[in-house]
Amino acid sequence: MPYRLSPRDASVLALDTPTAPLHTGGVSVFAPGLGFQDVHDRLAARLHEVPLARRKVVDVPLGAGPRWIDDDDFDLSYHLRHAALPRPGDAAQLGEAISRLIARPLDRDRPLWELYVIEGLEGERTAVFRKVHLAMAGAQHADLFALLLDDAPDAAPPPEPPPWRPEREPEALELAVEGVRERARGVAGAAAGFAELATSPRKATAALGSAAGAAAGLAARLARSAPRSPLNMPLTPHRRFATASLALDDLKAIRATCGGTINDVVVAVSADAVGRLLRARGHETKDLDLRAMVPVRVAAPEGAPAERWGEGAVGVLAPLPVMAMDPVARLYRVIGELAGLKESRQAVAADRLALLAGYSPPVLHAMAARIVIGEQRHNVALSNAPGPQRRRWLAGVALESSCAFIPLSGDAGLSIAVSSYLGSVCVGLLGDRRAMPDLDRLTAFYHEAVADLLEAAQDLEAADPVDGPPRHGVVEE
Repeated sequence: MPYRLSPRDASVLALDTPTAPLHTGGVSVFAPGLGFQDVHDRLAARLHEVPLARRKVVDVPLGAGPRWIDDDDFDLSYHLRHAALPRPGDAAQLGEAISRLIARPLDRDRPLWELYVIEGLEGERTAVFRKVHLAMAGAQHADLFALLLDDAPDAAPPPEPPPWRPEREPEALELAVEGVRERARGVAGAAAGFAELATSPRKATAALGSAAGAAAGLAARLARSAPRSPLNMPLTPHRRFATASLALDDLKAIRATCGGTINDVVVAVSADAVGRLLRARGHETKDLDLRAMVPVRVAAPEGAPAERWGEGAVGVLAPLPVMAMDPVARLYRVIGELAGLKESRQAVAADRLALLAGYSPPVLHAMAARIVIGEQRHNVALSNAPGPQRRRWLAGVALESSCAFIPLSGDAGLSIAVSSYLGSVCVGLLGDRRAMPDLDRLTAFYHEAVADLLEAAQDLEAADPVDGPPRHGVVEE
């Protein structure tokens, strides 16, 4: 029978809408010399390493959940596309082209990914844009883009791929029978679990205590609704995409002086940049904490059925202090807040809820996922994923830069995806076209925020205080 989607993947699929298509991806820019045929040949030779690349999603009758099945009409030319900018295409033109590509939903009747080779960039460079649905982008799935890259410019070309023959597509009756069996197995498993708890009072007490703790953490999380902000409004189907490039050494220097992690610095800089944008619009930010939905990677609890879980990410809410204040004070506050977040029960509550979804009818997948991702309860989605610091190549052509995007959800009109490569940090900014008409201004504010924080950190290091860090206060607006 076809492969069953994990609870997380099914939840994401259920939440996909025309105004909030849940695909992720990014754009990578290569040095001169990369052509469409190079990408085509490399992809065709390695596509077999990602089985889901040739599978599509079908729904199973009787509520047993969707399945992956081989697409017997798979056409590589549909998924791999050739495009070009008017020469010489600049960063703004590339961003506008990518904005339109991101806005287009993926075809649910085909495998859920697309790759675009975009030529015509200034300096005779080539961009490769990719988008893949979150349902096939979890930690348990292979990275479609990574298989194209090599660790050396003279890497041997991939061998001839094995022949691919799609498995027979099951008939509707077969899927219905499998659905009945799946529901029966779920009921039997639940009954066995209750029987075990009934014969073991100690286990029952521990399970109830754990569930109660998770529920309390979840309730506390939901009670902290996101404040009203110009970033939140009903989403449109249209998007804007822009990038900001930062120096990783600057962020490391800030961390070395002030402590914390690179992620703490990223969150603090993002909060500063967003605050500057809001004030530039004339919005009051005094004492304002926005809320960022920060994905946290989780693994299955011990003993959980792997086929029903699947590794992935859940969302937790983190404060985003956007008020005008001393930049080092903002960083210290972020460090403290995120440290407290790690010790809270937010992630635990989300884990428990996702596990529950694995044993629930598909209709509960959407309900659980809405809570897990914090739909309509966050102002900004923020993700930070460190990348390789050694150069990579595609068909012998050097990768110069790479930037990611994560989808919008709920009514939050801005998402921020931070990735690093070869000493550079790229901030991928995706905005709803109505909520973020001035998205390009945010890139400039990122550079200002890093420069100010770096200067303040250098001043702090020069001061070399004896009695601990100086006291920093909020600046009156």
